[in-house]
Formats: sequence, C-alpha cells, structure tokens
Amino acid sequence: MATSHFIDLDGPVHYVDHGGSGQPMVLVHGLGGSYLNWMLIGPLLAADHRVLAVDVAGFGLTPPAGRGTTVAANRDLLDDFCRAVAPDGPVILVGNSMGGLIVMMEAAANPERVAATVLIDPALPMADLHTMNRFTFQRLVVPMVPGVGEAAMRLYFATTTPEEQVEETLRTITADPSVVPAEARAASVELQRLRRGMEWSVSAFLAAARSTGIAISRRSAFRAMIHRISAPTLVIHGSQDKIVSPGSARWLVAQRPDWELRIFSGLGHVPMIERPEGVAETMRRWLATTDSSAPAAVTTMAAERLRHH
Repeated sequence: MATSHFIDLDGPVHYVDHGGSGQPMVLVHGLGGSYLNWMLIGPLLAADHRVLAVDVAGFGLTPPAGRGTTVAANRDLLDDFCRAVAPDGPVILVGNSMGGLIVMMEAAANPERVAATVLIDPALPMADLHTMNRFTFQRLVVPMVPGVGEAAMRLYFATTTPEEQVEETLRTITADPSVVPAEARAASVELQRLRRGMEWSVSAFLAAARSTGIAISRRSAFRAMIHRISAPTLVIHGSQDKIVSPGSARWLVAQRPDWELRIFSGLGHVPMIERPEGVAETMRRWLATTDSSAPAAVTTMAAERLRHH
C-alpha cells in the first residue's frame, strides 16, 4: 500500500513509498506533474523493487523552501534524495518528461549512484520545430519572456477551474483521455486545488520551465551530457506524443545506439498513465536483461564516445 512521507533535505521533500523490497527505484515526474503521475504504475513496479515517487522542489507537495526549482537545482535534490533513501547502493532512476531530463543529468553527474535509467518521453531537443504545439509553446517558450510568463500563468489560474485545468492537460498529454481512471482524475483535481493556494507554485513552475527550455535548446551541451551516462538506458516513447515527438526520441538513440528504444503505439506523453501494465512489463523484462545490482560499467561504445567529447 502506498504511503506518503516527508524527508528533510535542506527543507521538506515529499515522496510516496509504493512498497516493495527489491532494489530501490526512484520515479521522477515531469513539468507540472507530481507523485500522482506514478500512482497507477507504482504498485506494479513494486512487485520487483522498492519504489519511491518523489516530488521535486516546487511541485506536488514539496515547497521550494529556499531551494531553487530549476532542473539543475532539482538534480541536486534528486542526488540528495537517492543518498538518503539508498545509502548502501545504486538506484534505478525512472523519469518522465522534465523528470527524464533530471534523471539524465544525475546519471551523467554521478554514475556511481545510478544502476540503470528508464526515460519515459523525456524532455529532448526538438527534432523538428514544426512539432511544437500550443501546449508546449505555452509552457516552454512563453515563460522565457520576462513578465509575460507569470502574467499568463496567473491569468490562466484566474480564469479556469481545477477541473478544467486537469481536463485540458489530459487532452494534451494523453492520446485518449478516457483511459485515465476516475480516481486518478479526482486526485489530480484535488492536488491542483491545493496548489492554487501555494504562493510559490507559479514562480516555481516558470523557473523549471525556463531551465528545461534552455537545457534542450543547447543541443551540443545536451549531446555531451548524454555521452557521459554509463548506466544502461531504456527509452519508452508514445507514438502520439504531442509534446516531445517520437522523432526526438529517435534522435536520442541515434546519439546513443547502445540505448534501447521502445515506441508504444497509440499512446501520448505519459505511457505510464495510459498503459501502466504494458509499460511496467516492458520495464521488468528489460531490467531482467541488465545488471542493475551495481553501478553500470562504461560500455566499450560509451567509452569511445567519452574520449571524443
């Protein structure tokens, strides 16, 4: 049974423990997301691992509390969290969207603490500018304009209800919103209602959005970062993702052909919500083929790439 906890890491950090007794697996949500993004798949993954879904600073129930909410700051927070919950060994990191970017940053910076990574529709450089939709534009481009992003966000909160916000988000991040169970919708609406009363929610979101946009726009730096990752990596991507195109996922594995790519037909940006059983089984089968009991050794191919970057 999932249980909610707070841990003090220079301020409160909220996480949900989905149970399990195997190797620790830490789940990291995306921009605007929370621990709720993992509520359907967490119990399935706990059959083989101890599964923890963390809220990074500025999202879910984790306040900034004086900490930054950029992807770099939350990479530091993730590292502190992993040290605290798994002091004796490496963890498996799983990230969706912005969380996938944070996971890659952590795996590149601290390979000794990462046994394997699973990237689910991670934030990536765009393969084609024409793939950017209105939702992505609003969340990554508008925040870049000084003053405009905050005004737009506050107007959005003032003119829409939590129910409307959740429904609009689901229409964008899923290929078919009807597959999302009623209990997941209700939990998302309740959390959105709570966040409307958190004075830091808008500024935290904008800082995270700006830093995500900057990170994926610097293609050369991004490429250098992924070549520093030694952990075996599985990339899962929805074929109907409207936010990060499948073309971007193919670009990613073209840079790292030792990584595995699984495209899920008919799914959007959050396959772990849309088809939790299928995603969990794919992860389970892939992890069974990797040695995730210790930090991954750098493969010959990865080592060769490191020498050239």
